[in-house]
Amino acid sequence: MAGDRRAIGRLSGSAGEARARARQDADERRAAPNILNPNEVRGDYDAGRLLMTTLGGQVRPITADDLAMFRHNARMAGQRFKGGITARQVVDMSLFDDRKRARRQITTAVPTAGRGLRGSNGQVSSLEVRFITNAGPDSDVSRHHVTVEFTGYQTAIASGAESPQRAAARLRKEGVRFDCDCGRHRYWFRYIATIGRYNAGRPETGYPKIRNPKLNGVACKHVLRVMAEIEGGSAVQAFLARAIAKGRQSEDGAGHIRQRQQEAERLAEKQARRPRGGPSSTGDRDYDRARRALRRQSRATTTKPKRTASGSKRMQALGATPGARDKLVEAARQLGLTPEQAVAILQGGKR
Repeated sequence: MAGDRRAIGRLSGSAGEARARARQDADERRAAPNILNPNEVRGDYDAGRLLMTTLGGQVRPITADDLAMFRHNARMAGQRFKGGITARQVVDMSLFDDRKRARRQITTAVPTAGRGLRGSNGQVSSLEVRFITNAGPDSDVSRHHVTVEFTGYQTAIASGAESPQRAAARLRKEGVRFDCDCGRHRYWFRYIATIGRYNAGRPETGYPKIRNPKLNGVACKHVLRVMAEIEGGSAVQAFLARAIAKGRQSEDGAGHIRQRQQEAERLAEKQARRPRGGPSSTGDRDYDRARRALRRQSRATTTKPKRTASGSKRMQALGATPGARDKLVEAARQLGLTPEQAVAILQGGKR
């Protein structure tokens, strides 16, 4: 079943599967011998460890200059995100190849369960939603688990003036944190998410010196597919509205909601039937859509210059040059006349 684009599987037991993968990930992280930890990045590095990097395009031992570059890259990434990111930013700031793979290979992203998460003060501060996506064609598993935290949830449940539907529409445009159980996220992007403070899973403090030493990109194809659904999918809108309504019933936002198996399968089938684009497709439908939306907004807010009488057919019929027409229009304005009145007076004088 690996690589099946429609794979959603049984929801029963999926939470346990996600927890088992998280435990396996943590175990593998603890057993890894070649992690470059924060102290070493800051300069406390024993060259005798002979850790390697691909910075510069070739696998070679890490040098002091590499450590300086790692510090610079980490500092710039932290400043770039400043502890918050939206679904649109995840798509826009991700690598082109990841967006293309998300478009062509990951066709299902279904919300399966949601719950309110309590912060350090004991109050519910965010909404955690677990999504299931299909895996890529070369994967050894049939599906992946993507966790998304919606950081504006507390405001959404407290705003009684808004319906759950309107609150959900606003919620999905606000900040998110996320995590994915795939290798691409674990080894390429989890460190960036950690220093950017939008990580929803296990923190990663080991610098990705081999896989992503330049700290490029933001999200894997599974996360990108989920973000596309968050931004534009009606199913996510309805799921968030349910979660908000349930949270308001419990007053403090606590409580769980779950997707029914039949509904999850219906959504997965519907998503899988969507056209994915042929070999000539850029894979950037979602990215290009945002650019078109910005252009439409720009046109809507730009005031078009008014057409003056100096360019009208009636003024041209008077035989005046463009410069003379401009002077006539300005003189009429000073006399309190409209361009049309000025034209009429001039035409009367020629008779």
